[in-house]
Amino acid sequence: MKKRIPWGFTLVELLITIAVFAIIAGMAIPALHQEIANGHQRQLIATFHGAFSYARSQAVHTGAPVILCPLSPSLNCVDNWGLPVAIFPDSDRDRRPDDDIVWRYIQPPEHYRIHSRTGRRGYFAFGPNGLMLGASGSLVACPTAGNKQPMSYLAVNRGGRFRAVHDDDLDNIIRLSWGGVIRC
Repeated sequence: MKKRIPWGFTLVELLITIAVFAIIAGMAIPALHQEIANGHQRQLIATFHGAFSYARSQAVHTGAPVILCPLSPSLNCVDNWGLPVAIFPDSDRDRRPDDDIVWRYIQPPEHYRIHSRTGRRGYFAFGPNGLMLGASGSLVACPTAGNKQPMSYLAVNRGGRFRAVHDDDLDNIIRLSWGGVIRC
């Protein structure tokens, strides 16, 4: 008679395997959620960095002022960054697209509320030399309610250069290098 060799796993082996898998998944899922949140933040920063760079380069290329702002349905700049943001030529400086021409629209981010710090102007203007027209400004990207995203501070200096500062500890407070504090 042939001796039969047992094939398969015992119940104890299966339970140990499932327990080890549950422990590993318990450690990996929070890290995955944080990586997704960081991805949303990187996407937000890349989108606005690209928008500011495009607006600045268009101003230099066309030799005319270029505006970056949220547009109302009547094509006026408004300080409501929940609307799509437009980039357009503004030769007459009336904060309306010349001949209703808009080069690019940027949709509002999904996981953030954007607030401008532009001295109540609500827009950014670049001159033909690539410098900011008027004062510099910044945007503050705050996570939407109940969202564990890191906040970001997106600044454009007088030279038209973009920089981003991040809230790494998720307390919705950013301390700037010169001592300023930004809160959501």
